Amino acid sequence: MNDELPNPHHTTPSASSRPSLEKRLAHRPAVLAQMHRIADTLDQSGGEGCNADQAEERVSVQVRQLAQEVLGQWAREANAHTQAQVTTQQPSAIRHGKKKR
Repeated sequence: MNDELPNPHHTTPSASSRPSLEKRLAHRPAVLAQMHRIADTLDQSGGEGCNADQAEERVSVQVRQLAQEVLGQWAREANAHTQAQVTTQQPSAIRHGKKKR
């Protein structure tokens, strides 16, 4: 399992050479939906005449929810990856069962 932060010296593809955010998040519908909710919150805050403090509070709540969703998604993917590695590398491993004493 790779739980390291990305290397800051690693170059990311330019905006023109990478797929759109919608395409990148197509297999992560919950994250994409949360991103849309943040955009909706921004639109609503501007339309309702919120002041900066009110808009910040609304968006902060949404960003915290996004962070929880992203980390949850990452954990599920990392767990699935680890499970697949164990199955491949240790085919005799017992997936579900009582431990022997």
